[in-house]
Amino acid sequence: MELEGARVLVAGATGVLGGHISRALHGEGAHLMLAGRNSEALESIGSDLSAATASFDATHSEDCSALITRAVEELGGLDALFIAYGIVAFGEEADTDDAVTRDLFQINTLAPIAMLRAAASEVAEGGAVAALTAVTAEYPTAGMASYSASKVALSAWMQAARSGFRRRR
Repeated sequence: MELEGARVLVAGATGVLGGHISRALHGEGAHLMLAGRNSEALESIGSDLSAATASFDATHSEDCSALITRAVEELGGLDALFIAYGIVAFGEEADTDDAVTRDLFQINTLAPIAMLRAAASEVAEGGAVAALTAVTAEYPTAGMASYSASKVALSAWMQAARSGFRRRR
């Protein structure tokens, strides 16, 4: 995919990896919309890269779907989506509260799925979508069972949905 002039949404741009990805895409000439939850960091990176910005809350899947609509409106279309957000939790599973597991699955699995579904009909022909998972998606890790499971679930969903999304194009 040609990045020069591409209209790209980076969700999670205020994180370390999302920030690096945003800067690399900017360096290749992409037109960016940067999204994240830390408004101060978002304002800073948006200013640095002369990019449009939007705050969103991954604890609400509808915010993730709405972000796609906003990016399409702001950028005049969407050529690519890059999802680079998530949360982590450590600890023995027997000691992990159900609320922590729910948050892990909402933010690491359900929110990206909502965003990817919304993007499926909006990303231009020849465009791309990508979402960071984690090495734990391939190698679930003791002391990180719920986190590992949330990343495995997203990875499995992406693998299963890939062919259906390709057929839509």
